[in-house]
Amino acid sequence: MQTDALFWDSLVFEGIDEVEVEAVTAAFGTVEVVGRGRAAAATCPDCGRFSGRVHDRYQRRLKDLPLADQGFVIRLTVRRFVCGSADCQRRTFAEPFSRLTVPHARFTTRLNRSLERVGLALAGRAGARLAAQLGFGAGRMTLLRRVMALPDPQFSTPRVLGVDDFAIRRGQTYSTVLTSVEDHRVVDVLPTREGGPLAVWLIRHPGVEIICRDRAGAYAEGARRGAPDALQVADRFHLWQGLGRAVETCVAAHRDCLRNPMPSGTLSQDTPPVSDRPQNAAEPVGRRAERKKAAHALVHKMLAEGHSRRAIARHLGWGLNTVLRYANAARWQDTIRDNRPRPSRLDPTSPTWKGASPRDAPASPASTVNSAPTTRPSPTRWFAPTSPPCARHRPGRRPGRRQCGK
Repeated sequence: MQTDALFWDSLVFEGIDEVEVEAVTAAFGTVEVVGRGRAAAATCPDCGRFSGRVHDRYQRRLKDLPLADQGFVIRLTVRRFVCGSADCQRRTFAEPFSRLTVPHARFTTRLNRSLERVGLALAGRAGARLAAQLGFGAGRMTLLRRVMALPDPQFSTPRVLGVDDFAIRRGQTYSTVLTSVEDHRVVDVLPTREGGPLAVWLIRHPGVEIICRDRAGAYAEGARRGAPDALQVADRFHLWQGLGRAVETCVAAHRDCLRNPMPSGTLSQDTPPVSDRPQNAAEPVGRRAERKKAAHALVHKMLAEGHSRRAIARHLGWGLNTVLRYANAARWQDTIRDNRPRPSRLDPTSPTWKGASPRDAPASPASTVNSAPTTRPSPTRWFAPTSPPCARHRPGRRPGRRQCGK
């Protein structure tokens, strides 16, 4: 459909006086504007000479921002001019539209800026989903190309410089990142974590007053060589890390104190230290007896003072069963273990044997009757059957399958 060209000039090409609208059509949810250049001549990009001699024409299809939830496309007729200078190497050149688009682009400058903002905010896949909802119709690689085409931001030399290393490949490749502590942004990245590249960077960028660095010696040497007047401080992370290591070392050195605490007023001060406990089983029998006697007296003394058995075990560093054995023994001799083996329940001469009958009991030394058994009793009270109960066959069972007979 034909519409007012002045209206579309003010709506679509506001501030762009180099394009003239010829026609506007709307079909299938897309608004298409046909335009051409207004200038009668153009300047050669190499020699700067004006030329009005047209060599050829071609059309460019430019995608623009959506209009009222409809796609918007500009079909632009571009002319090619012939350069009339004999010294110029360029024979023909295209008509420039610097305010509308760039050479070899399929999007307008306005749409490119919008895609750059979406790509910087959400990157690839998420940005592509948002672009589809906004009607831009750009894929994830289109957004990534827009982001990668952006020039690197140029920052001034920071007053407070942060220096730290990071791993490109853990355990193999490390680099150094330089940040601005006041602005919280990355300034530069050095290829290694040695002091030489840091010193060169500081010499090339004078003006650093404070260097907040890692506690590595290479960074200290590089900062001293590159900026000798700068103040070197440690950052918060490494301060907390150093404090944590110091606390861990101190706690590890006093682990026994934390394991066996002795509150004031709980135990008497005249109790012997933990190292005097009678736990060495390789000592001679006489010395062991003396130590057990001293331990027995110590435990009963603490019990008389009103301390619990658990408190005594914590203070002396003994096991609770050891303290209970000393506490339950009325005499210290009851805690001495002789070298005789412990009687077995299977031994018929043992008083703990429960399988003996009166006729099988051994005769008393004072008795004159010989009541010794003719045969030695069996150490077990029953004999195992020839086959387990599960192996008994039941009549009528399924062939090829074994069943329990219980």
